Amino acid sequence: MEETLDKTITDAHLAWDNTLTDRKQNFIVVLDSEIITELIKRRNELDKLTQDDLPLLKNAVLGFRKKILFEGVGLFVIDGVCLKNFSLKEKIAIYTLIAKILGELIVQNIRQEKIVEIKDIGKSMKTGGRYHETKEGGSHHTDSPQWKDVPDYLGLFCVHNAKNGGTNLFLSAYAIHNKILKEKSEFLHIFYEKFHFDKRGEFKDGESPTVFEPIFEFKDERLYFRYLRNYIDAGHDIQNQPLSKLQKEALTYLDNLMRRDEMIMSYDLKPDDMVFSDNHWIVHGRTSFEDHDDENLKRLMLRTWVRDQNYRK
Repeated sequence: MEETLDKTITDAHLAWDNTLTDRKQNFIVVLDSEIITELIKRRNELDKLTQDDLPLLKNAVLGFRKKILFEGVGLFVIDGVCLKNFSLKEKIAIYTLIAKILGELIVQNIRQEKIVEIKDIGKSMKTGGRYHETKEGGSHHTDSPQWKDVPDYLGLFCVHNAKNGGTNLFLSAYAIHNKILKEKSEFLHIFYEKFHFDKRGEFKDGESPTVFEPIFEFKDERLYFRYLRNYIDAGHDIQNQPLSKLQKEALTYLDNLMRRDEMIMSYDLKPDDMVFSDNHWIVHGRTSFEDHDDENLKRLMLRTWVRDQNYRK
């Protein structure tokens, strides 16, 4: 029998809400002057270095992983101010090195890209566009829920922010679970049942076009969450297994719950900021945005997905 979390989680590091926005000391970090000196000394070869070539950076990032990703609020933001003296190319190399310290960079698409641009290219989700190719907001989700083994961490590097809007939003799956227990406990069993997630055409011959997994899982005393609503809707259409009335009611409740201001930690990433989050229980999204007319100034984030072989060990 599958385990179910049946009690309210009171640990503020896990079940946080919008008040985390005002407790930035819980998730904002900087690279200290000794690390910056270490990086400056090797700046001409940053794109060729391994994590072991930069011991101070490695120790700091592993510390962030332990204290914040594992034992803290599940995400950390590296304040980009500490990188002001580096070129964009160097900053991207530093971002890549940090991601590699956390684990292995995962190929994200059929183009074999390990770093993907998050940028509006004029598409819309209503006409089949991917979320990262639009300027639309909402659709709070975890990344790659259509994979059997989802990425452990999500990384974002802010190159440019939008003219207006585009605020990054984060939610705790523990806080979401607590609310469901309190308000709609009759729905909880539905979220532990399996749903079809559309693989978006990225599957091999003979494979199922969907993955069949639950939204919530509780194992080894940890809560896991995977969700992207339109992937579920599309997955059930593909499999010709319409969602029941009760399932639709439960999913609509969940969508509305995740839109409540009280649930959301908001943070405006500045250029050069980097954020890394635990993709198993940190839900994310953004507000819609108005972009700059100048192509060189348009909102641009670089995304990495990381698999950590030592996750939770």
